Amino acid sequence: MARKSRKQPAKQHRSIEQTLDLPEILSPSVPHIEMQGNQEIIIDGCRGILEYDEDRIKLNAGSLVLSFGGSGLVIKTYSENQTVLTGEVMQISFEN
Repeated sequence: MARKSRKQPAKQHRSIEQTLDLPEILSPSVPHIEMQGNQEIIIDGCRGILEYDEDRIKLNAGSLVLSFGGSGLVIKTYSENQTVLTGEVMQISFEN
């Protein structure tokens, strides 16, 4: 007696964000940026420093490159979890 094989439907692979129905803003591939006026910027999701001097800081943020221009810019804190910039930020630009 031959067995009939049942075809199982192909499993769809979903990301954790899709499964939990989280907004893209909470995705680890998208940087999260908070500002305290123009004196302090907190970035979650920074993956590296591309350029650093007191007039310009350029950061790799995964899907974006973030550039900050101003004066007296300092990276106060840098870790895999959070980066904090201080100084007088006069310009922010985003590159894909």
